[in-house]
Amino acid sequence: MHEVRKMFLDIRRYENKDEPHWLVEQVYLNMGALLLGAATLGIDSVPMEGVDLKALDEEFDLRTKGYSALAVVSLGYRTENDFNALLPKSRLSEETIITMA
Repeated sequence: MHEVRKMFLDIRRYENKDEPHWLVEQVYLNMGALLLGAATLGIDSVPMEGVDLKALDEEFDLRTKGYSALAVVSLGYRTENDFNALLPKSRLSEETIITMA
């Protein structure tokens, strides 16, 4: 498996020259698996944007280790008395958001 992964990385690094973008895509694919797996286990999860990723890099000293933060996922359990769960939801109809091309 290592050689296969190295082959794909080499293609992105040397032929397509889009390694950083490709690596971000790989993180998002794995984040999707994390979200699905958490739901399967009954764990609530949410991907978060607007997070100060540079602050995370600094807090965990990621850059000196060769890493940088790309995304954040919050995991946990909802409380039984979550008032938000009881509030009415406002959703667009399926006909409004799904169209046939």
